[in-house]
Amino acid sequence: MSENDISVSDTSIGGKFTGRDDNSLSINNSYERSTYLQDLYDRFQKEKVENPELQEFCEELDYFNSIMEGDVIGLEDKLKLGGREKLIHYALDLKDKFHRKLFKTSQYSLIAQDINVYLLTKVRRGFMMEIYTLICNNESEEKINMLITERIIRPVQVDLGINLFKYNEEDIMGMIFFLTGNCHIKWN
Repeated sequence: MSENDISVSDTSIGGKFTGRDDNSLSINNSYERSTYLQDLYDRFQKEKVENPELQEFCEELDYFNSIMEGDVIGLEDKLKLGGREKLIHYALDLKDKFHRKLFKTSQYSLIAQDINVYLLTKVRRGFMMEIYTLICNNESEEKINMLITERIIRPVQVDLGINLFKYNEEDIMGMIFFLTGNCHIKWN
């Protein structure tokens, strides 16, 4: 046996056994659904009955729906700068799909707008506080994709509860690309 060889026998290891650096990532999640969103759902159901023709956009939704001033480049260019060229067609499709759902769900209800603002805010905060930091630190695309799922998509799905708007995983990704296209988040 040379001096670099290791032998392990008749041993009980309580955790991981690594020969050198442990670069694995372990995520332990337990999400609790927001009661705020359930309250909005209840109010939305009531509002649909009482005011079926409301077409006023709340200020916060208008904020997300408008393009921010400053570094104004489109979704395609943002993805290119972030090394995500292969996602461009997928991202454009999901952004458009989400935008159509956003408009359809929000045009007749201030409460529906509040629901969408809540979700967009949660997605933006999650991206900026957890994902963007990884992008700035040049983490692997695989790790970033995994954390988008674990830190944004799954928590939003849990919060959706009864999911009146029928948002799925791709709609939540569409929220990310919608926010990217409107300069609320970036990939580089």
